[in-house]
Amino acid sequence: MAMLGIAATAAFGITAAPATADQVADKSRVVETEDGWELRISKTAEDLQRVPNLAATPFTREGFVTLSAAADISGDGREAVNSGTLQLGYQIGCQADVSNGLTVGLSGAIGPNAMVTVAPSPGLAVGGSALALPSMSTTIKPGTITSITMGTKPLAGPHGSISVDQIQIKIDACAGAVSLRSFAIVSISTATADNSVAVYGDPIWL
Repeated sequence: MAMLGIAATAAFGITAAPATADQVADKSRVVETEDGWELRISKTAEDLQRVPNLAATPFTREGFVTLSAAADISGDGREAVNSGTLQLGYQIGCQADVSNGLTVGLSGAIGPNAMVTVAPSPGLAVGGSALALPSMSTTIKPGTITSITMGTKPLAGPHGSISVDQIQIKIDACAGAVSLRSFAIVSISTATADNSVAVYGDPIWL
């Protein structure tokens, strides 16, 4: 199972609670570019399942997220689309940091027993199909928001999609509220214009 390990939080003094789940409303936007293309970006099938953290500590929150994004390019553009990219991820809001930093990593499982973890580097294709994202380190301060990209896909045609299912998310060392907001972004480039269109999910609490 792929795993997203995020070192950012739990509310101070919170005790383990039974697993709870939230389904988040689908979102979609359509924008016409200056050179005549129609860009549609959709965020669907989002679900957060909160679980008691495995270490049974009051300083960590843990859950499993499911999320999909799709991009579509249509219309009669006056210029050819030279490149396009779809991104899917989360913004993490921390109310009060109680650690000296944040570490983010993604490990992709290959087969029943094999596991690969990617150190800081460009996105790495694993087994020709899975994409393991680079690890990242940053510092979260009180009141700040950190964006984590869970998937990036170059568009080879008018449609592209990314889906993650039951990806673990773990937040440590943030005393106070921890909120998540999903995002999906489609970007295209032509000879005369660069365009990006984003859609955001409703904020949820971990």
